[in-house]
Amino acid sequence: MSPVAIIQGTPTWVWVLLAFLAYRGIKALQGGTAPLSKLAIVPLIFAGLGIAHMIHEPLAGWTAALAWIIGVGVGIAGGIFTASRTRFIVDPVARSVMLPGSYVPLLLIAITFITKFWLGFEMATVTNLAALMDYVLIDAAVSGVVAGMFAGRFITYWRAMNECSGISALSGTGGTRG
Repeated sequence: MSPVAIIQGTPTWVWVLLAFLAYRGIKALQGGTAPLSKLAIVPLIFAGLGIAHMIHEPLAGWTAALAWIIGVGVGIAGGIFTASRTRFIVDPVARSVMLPGSYVPLLLIAITFITKFWLGFEMATVTNLAALMDYVLIDAAVSGVVAGMFAGRFITYWRAMNECSGISALSGTGGTRG
């Protein structure tokens, strides 16, 4: 199958999603302030896509669900690890987080898209059932790790917000982390 045929055979929603996620990743390069609720969008998108894929994939059974859950756990740990080493400022009054510019979200989005695109191609073209099952498990694990990475970053910001909410209620100030 030629690269042009692969690109033409890709559903339009995939390109729309890529454009949106690339926009969010490029925006993250600049840094800025965002409401905590807005920072939940990307983790929810990746978690939703992973779950939806497992629901609609006929070969995804308990092993794929387990691979996704383990992947989420690993990803959350990685997301918390990377985010906790980043300087950020939470404003519990405005419920917002000021983040420095970072390449991490764009890198995660790019790696995820390339990996998922490759896996989607392999799953659509492989003829060996055992290989297809392997791709389904890899896809579930990758989806889980990525959703977990973004969720772990969000959890770090959410926890810092909650920790500062008690402090700021007493002193009237926001908090700095990192």
